[in-house]
Amino acid sequence: MPSCSLRDHATAPTPPILIAALAAWFAAAAVAFRSSLLTSFAMIFGNNGDGRLIAYLHEHLFAALMGRTEPLSPAFYFPQPNVLGYTDAFLLDALPYAGLRELGLDPFLASQILAIALSLCCFTASFMIGLRYLRLGPTFAICAAVLATFPSNLMFKTAEAHPNFFALYYVPCLVLLVLWAVEDFPRWTKWSLLRAGGFGLGYGLLFATSFYVAWLFALTLLFGLGTLAMLRGREAIALLRRHPGSCAALIGAAIAGFAIGAIPLMMIYLPALQQHAGRSFRDYVGFAPFPTDLINVGLRNLMWGWLVERLIGEAQHERALAVTPLMTAALMILLLRLRRAAPGRPMPWQLQFASVCVAVWGLSWLVTLRVGTFSAFWLPYHLAPGAVAIRAGDRIQLLVNLWIVAGLVVLLQYWLDCAPRAAGTRRRLIAGVVVALCLIEQINLQPAGLARRDELARLASVPAAPPQCGAFMVDAGTPSDGKQWDAMWISAKLGLPTLNGDSGWAPLGWRLNDPTIDYDKAVRLWIAATSLDVALCRYDRSTRQWSAYPLPADEVTADRR
Repeated sequence: MPSCSLRDHATAPTPPILIAALAAWFAAAAVAFRSSLLTSFAMIFGNNGDGRLIAYLHEHLFAALMGRTEPLSPAFYFPQPNVLGYTDAFLLDALPYAGLRELGLDPFLASQILAIALSLCCFTASFMIGLRYLRLGPTFAICAAVLATFPSNLMFKTAEAHPNFFALYYVPCLVLLVLWAVEDFPRWTKWSLLRAGGFGLGYGLLFATSFYVAWLFALTLLFGLGTLAMLRGREAIALLRRHPGSCAALIGAAIAGFAIGAIPLMMIYLPALQQHAGRSFRDYVGFAPFPTDLINVGLRNLMWGWLVERLIGEAQHERALAVTPLMTAALMILLLRLRRAAPGRPMPWQLQFASVCVAVWGLSWLVTLRVGTFSAFWLPYHLAPGAVAIRAGDRIQLLVNLWIVAGLVVLLQYWLDCAPRAAGTRRRLIAGVVVALCLIEQINLQPAGLARRDELARLASVPAAPPQCGAFMVDAGTPSDGKQWDAMWISAKLGLPTLNGDSGWAPLGWRLNDPTIDYDKAVRLWIAATSLDVALCRYDRSTRQWSAYPLPADEVTADRR
């Protein structure tokens, strides 16, 4: 291990470099968010299902901060309490989202602007990591930040259905905080301890923001640290023995911060865990990627969509999240070439780092892939805490992309730095072409799927409920007409709880989305199961009329029996 600190190698950006970086983010963000920008935000990321749910949960947090509702009990699945723990809680988003709402932005626009603002935070953190700690030149640092912030799989996933994965943008910020905390190691100060504690706090809150992102990031860290232990385990142990006090102080500060951040996590999710044991392994296998999905970047990828369509065809959208193949292949080919070029010397840190990144990529596929009806995810499912909440293991590729980007740009920079003078121009040209092609293959043509203005118009047309209504549900409609999300947004507008709802889990006995049972019968069963005794109303979405929902006492008694 090097005896000098990270600060000894840190590079500070100059104003021209910062201006160039900001211009690059602006251009890349304009391409990535073009379907929203070109429609003046009439269309935003997400869809009519999960997209509306995610925006609703942000709005619930805003209402809770304003003191208008109970934080842990959004007003759906009424009267079931503590239903926030049925899905992501978005805690890290709460304050910036509330600030945007206080500026007068509507809930859907605030959600989209928040995502764009977070992309700038992610870009800045990635750029600083590359420039300050990975010893990249400014151009490579800027390109790496673009590749980390706007990858094909993330832009497809968030535009198509799940803007909750914009929580990925917190990961580089947390990594930067860690590097900032240890850059003077082995010397430590109160500021380095505060940064380490801030990382722990932020990471704990990330679990209550997007559990998938936090948990899968931990899994990639496990793969990476395990590989690093195989490569440089002795040096790491020697370092710990040489500086036990510094290591203990920094690790202890991070653990203390995480313990504080985990308090709201426990408050939110322990009540839900008392009702639900988690997903079955069969649920996981049903969504697991196949070996062919190693190249599945989706039909909408600008460079590879035609090939995916020809080789794989239309596939379940959860499996279209592979890291782009050219960037992955470039990393592996360059690593193999450089390792062969210097077989007898101690491996430079750049080659070891790239080896760790490739190992993370390989292990992530080996663990999550499905062959027949089996997946090696069976092992973490039964051994790792929190694994039972994971349904779609292919989402780990959203995190793996960060590793592939870092490994590739570090290797390219090393390759250029080691070039003989005569080969310098040729190598710079090749590196430029490789990076340009990697940037192009990130362009995904998936448009934003949530019509913001339609949602606002639909909400604006809902009249006030009769004053006697203590709770409500919407009309039966059809099984796929979005009644659950309609009811949730009507509830948010009126401040009136609803029996309807939607989330990752549902309360035991709640069957208002069950197509095998009559809708009104499901309502009566839920009333009976919860002993609901408030005046109940029905809202008819087609006529925009409210009516009382009478339920004779003898019918309730019969349903309870």
